[in-house]
Amino acid sequence: MVRLRLATAVVALLVLAACTNSDNLTSPTGSLPGGSSGLPGGSGSDTTSGDTTNFPADTTGAGDPINNGTWTNPDSTVIEPVDPEVFVPGETGTAGTSGTSTALVFKTSGEGLYGVGTCSASGFWTDVEGNVFGPHNPNCLDYGSSGSGLNGKGTCTSSASGEPGLWMNPGGQLTHPFHSKCIRTGATSTALALSFAPQAQIFDANDGSGSRVMNFYSAGVVVAQLRYDGVTNTTVGAGILLGSDNASPANPWTIFFGQPSLSFTSGLANGDLIGDMTGAGVEVVACNTALGCSLVTLKLTATP
Repeated sequence: MVRLRLATAVVALLVLAACTNSDNLTSPTGSLPGGSSGLPGGSGSDTTSGDTTNFPADTTGAGDPINNGTWTNPDSTVIEPVDPEVFVPGETGTAGTSGTSTALVFKTSGEGLYGVGTCSASGFWTDVEGNVFGPHNPNCLDYGSSGSGLNGKGTCTSSASGEPGLWMNPGGQLTHPFHSKCIRTGATSTALALSFAPQAQIFDANDGSGSRVMNFYSAGVVVAQLRYDGVTNTTVGAGILLGSDNASPANPWTIFFGQPSLSFTSGLANGDLIGDMTGAGVEVVACNTALGCSLVTLKLTATP
């Protein structure tokens, strides 16, 4: 728990680190793909005055434009520079969701994600310092610890330390707590479609390791990143991808790349999520303060 609370102290630095580290990024192509706008900060709907030194971060500190705070990130992953001597540019593309979306259920009491903070009605989350974020804060998503996983696949249980949502896949292998296969769900819809303006660039390692990096750029700044390690067969993520839905007027949605669906923490290796995203897509959580959070399939449409 000490490690988790110390780790959350740097959540506020996620987007700041993205801007700082991106100054050191070197693109072998000589230029970085850009987007139409940066990542807005927002005024926040928490009880703080915008103090970015608090932990977990308030909305302004996290750079989350939908004003509901940010996810607890146990390993404090940050966007890292791409080494041009190791990684060469490959495919580019844009991301969007495909298929159905499923509304997610929020806790009304008890601990927040990774045991940090507490939850109350409508998904309001109170951090360890008493700051309140919400409604529909992703730290208060509800995970099951018994029964079958989503779509009847595998089994849900809890970890040895009591963390919920530990998914055992159909092959009997334990993955990790807070798995999307064990998240409690509501109605499924075909109406929600999300699109994301930031442009993606994939970099492939030239050292034979099979490692890859995928950066999402907005106005030349890396706002979200996936890093696949070919040696350990794991992927970690950092940053926030900002998009919008197909409503009129459109609503803003965000996908935090440090969430359990996109960033390895423990257990069974999560594999090459960059490859998965350019294929059938990856199941992730997307959130909007007013509308809540939904389980969606994020897919990258890539071109050579």
